[in-house]
Amino acid sequence: MNKRLFFRIGPLLLVGCCMSLQAVAQSYGNNHPFDLKKFNLGLLMGVTYNTYNVKEQINIVDNGVLLQNIQLVPRYGLNFGIITNMNLHKQVSMRFIPQVSLEERDFTYYFADSTVNRKIEASYLNFPVTFQFKTGYYRAMRTYVVAGAQYGVNLASNKRVRNDKNLLKISNQDLSLVFGFGFNIYGDRIKLSPEIRYSLGLLNLYEPQFTSHANAIELLSSQVLSINVNFE
Repeated sequence: MNKRLFFRIGPLLLVGCCMSLQAVAQSYGNNHPFDLKKFNLGLLMGVTYNTYNVKEQINIVDNGVLLQNIQLVPRYGLNFGIITNMNLHKQVSMRFIPQVSLEERDFTYYFADSTVNRKIEASYLNFPVTFQFKTGYYRAMRTYVVAGAQYGVNLASNKRVRNDKNLLKISNQDLSLVFGFGFNIYGDRIKLSPEIRYSLGLLNLYEPQFTSHANAIELLSSQVLSINVNFE
């Protein structure tokens, strides 16, 4: 499907699904049987907006070539995960959602007489552990917030980075804080949860190797905004 068409039709389909779930949900008073389970599984699918917190040094010279500026260009990506949820209380859950996240960021290097495009490609296996705090159940819905931490392993090959000078190298491990909010929308047999999540990297990922003007960047720490849909 065309990406532009997906972003137009996707929200309409999501709203339609939410309305359908509410229509078939029974009235359960102040609790839904789904939240009385101790443990449940599910799936996560989402779109990510990937960028970095960047600290740079410009106007430096390498092999007689002056670098004047660096521009970061954020890119979209995808993530998929498996939800494991443990209800600690009817309004508090602990969630472990191992997921694969496909990410890319582009950089434009402005030299005195030319520009060069470079990029970072990453395929993360992320292991977030979060706590979900939910409001009371009302009319087949709850709102919630999540907070926690995430450990990530970059599965992208470093060999390719060494062989392509237009690819920047980053560490293969990351640690992030995770925050988000969303809605639980209940049907009789399924719970659908649209969610917005933000992860803030705590580590400097940049490794100044295999490229010119390697010291032009002092710090790269990840920032990822995700729009997810959870099916449980």
